[in-house]
Amino acid sequence: MSIEIIRDLRGLHSSIARHRNGPLNTAASLAIVPTMGAIHEAHEALVIEAKKHANIVLATIFVNPLQFGENEDLSKYPRTEAEDIKRLEEKGCDIVYIPDNKNMYPDNFDLTINVPKLSSILCGKKRKNHFQGVATVVAKLLLQSGADYAIFGEKDFQQLLIIKSLVRDLDIPCQIVPIDTIRDSEGLAISSRNQYLDSEQKKIANNINIILNDASKNFHTKEIQETINFVKDNFKKVGIKKIDYVEIRNNFTLENINNSNKSNARLFIAVYINDVRLIDNIKL
Repeated sequence: MSIEIIRDLRGLHSSIARHRNGPLNTAASLAIVPTMGAIHEAHEALVIEAKKHANIVLATIFVNPLQFGENEDLSKYPRTEAEDIKRLEEKGCDIVYIPDNKNMYPDNFDLTINVPKLSSILCGKKRKNHFQGVATVVAKLLLQSGADYAIFGEKDFQQLLIIKSLVRDLDIPCQIVPIDTIRDSEGLAISSRNQYLDSEQKKIANNINIILNDASKNFHTKEIQETINFVKDNFKKVGIKKIDYVEIRNNFTLENINNSNKSNARLFIAVYINDVRLIDNIKL
C-alpha cells in the first residue's frame, strides 16, 4: 500500500484506525516521528528506528509557529513538501500527517504546556517560549495520534528530556525512544540549518565534533572549568567567533555538576557561524 497523505484530524483518526485494524484484525502498534519537514538523513534514521518498534509508522510535517521566537523568521523556514513525502515513503513510512495551523491551533486556542525547570536553561535562556511551543505541539501530536512510540534524536537533547518529562507528568501512554545523533561524513550533526552554510563555513563547522571529542578524552582528569575553557578556546582558534554557551550538565536532570561528582556528565554547546546557529552535545 502506498503512503497516505492526511491533512486533517478526522482523516488522521480514520487512517490510523484502518491501519490498526488491518486484514488480520490485529491491534497494530503505531510509532510517530514528528518533524517540521525539510526531511534529511537524520529524519530518515528516525523512520528506520520507528519501523523496528511498531507495525505502523506515522510521520508528521508541521512548521510550528509557537516555537519560533521574535528574531526567528518563520516564513523563511524551508518547505519542501513533495520531496519530503518522497523521502519518507522510500524509508517505509505509512502515513504522513500535514496539518495546517487551523487544524493544530483552532480559533480561541488558549493553552501552552511549559516544563519550566528544564526549559529555562541552555537553549531556553535565549529562545524564550521556544520549548513551550515544542512541548505544546508534541503533546497535541501524541494525543491526536495515540501513538505507542515516539522517536526523537539526541542532537536536540534538551528537547528530548523535556518531552520525556511531559509524557511522564501528563500520563501520556507513549514510550519515547531516543536515537544517537546522526552525523554527516565529516562528523557534523545533521540539521536543516546546515544547508545555510557555505563551503568555508561548513569547514569551520566540521571542527565542532572534533573539539567535543577531544574535550571528552581527558574530562575526568581535569577541572570542569578547564574543559569548558578548552572547548571555547579551540572554537575561537578554528574561527567560531560567537559562542552562545558551553556548559556541562547532568545527563538525566540537566542540573549543574561539580568536580567532586563528575559522573553522568554531558557537554552542551550552541554557537553561531555567521548567522547560522548550531547545537551539539556529547556524553562525557
